[in-house]
Amino acid sequence: MAKTVDLTKITYYVTAVHPDGRLMHLEGVAENIAWEENESEVATRLNLTLRDIPFEDSRLSKKLALCTAVYLYAKWDDSGKQEIFRGTIWEWEHSQTNDDAIVVTCYDLLYYLQKSQDSMYWPKGRNTSDICKDILEAWGVPLSEYSGPSITHEKTLYKNKAISAMLTETLDAAKKKTGEVGIIRAVEGECQILTRGENSEVWDFTADTNLVSASDKYTMADLVTRVILVGKDDKNGRPKVEATVDGKTEYGILQTVKSIGSTKLADAKKEAEELIEEKGKPKRTITFVAPEFPAVRKGDVIHAKTNKLIGYFYVKGVSHNATSKSMQMEVEPYE
Repeated sequence: MAKTVDLTKITYYVTAVHPDGRLMHLEGVAENIAWEENESEVATRLNLTLRDIPFEDSRLSKKLALCTAVYLYAKWDDSGKQEIFRGTIWEWEHSQTNDDAIVVTCYDLLYYLQKSQDSMYWPKGRNTSDICKDILEAWGVPLSEYSGPSITHEKTLYKNKAISAMLTETLDAAKKKTGEVGIIRAVEGECQILTRGENSEVWDFTADTNLVSASDKYTMADLVTRVILVGKDDKNGRPKVEATVDGKTEYGILQTVKSIGSTKLADAKKEAEELIEEKGKPKRTITFVAPEFPAVRKGDVIHAKTNKLIGYFYVKGVSHNATSKSMQMEVEPYE
């Protein structure tokens, strides 16, 4: 099942590519190397703090412009260096007071999909993989692998929507029918769309061994237990209640009002039921803090054992810090 890795021997390599193609090896001047994959985003973000040392005929800060390509590699076993991140510099800041530090924020190629909008249409009968491939092809993003959930869709129309949202909403529609969660990630400059939990190595985290801390939190802060559907106003100007959709009202009445508008009542009820499904129970947040291990990615399944939490978990989001040698994972129980 689990594979043993000596975490003290993990090494990292940071490489930037000069516009003329020369490689700049930066791990020796990196004061901070951190990257993260958030649950609500498709792109990976890499944050670097670098010392602005003399470099060639000027200084390093003169060589790192916006859109400079940046690579992060790591080595943790005998298989050699493995690429962890490939992207470009999106933000650049030069500190004049902190030993002339350069702070850069990089994103992989999927960030363009988060920052761009478009409108696209597919007739009834197209499957999930076809729609995702069409979206990526229209935006010049190569798709190296698709093993995500797939269904036959009804007519699909996206108007003025973020490209990443088109992908995630398409996969969400497949999830509702299959129960499988699709994960979008960038790997070596290409996109992969996988079913959650497909990682070949299942890493093991155990309290007092390689798990620093764990927390298990429940909250009712965003709970919705009743949805009121309202139509046109009555003669007194008050919206007419057309339907009430209840969820787990044993938690109390936490009510949301939705206007039907031009939507059919049956469709509005379905949307209300989906809202109850999404927000109709207390939110559980499980967080693990462990020594840094660069192989762990969002969508992976891991095994963990604490005093009260034992079993397999999906990684919903993960933050890595190579400098502090720690990582934080937000997880949910494997079903």
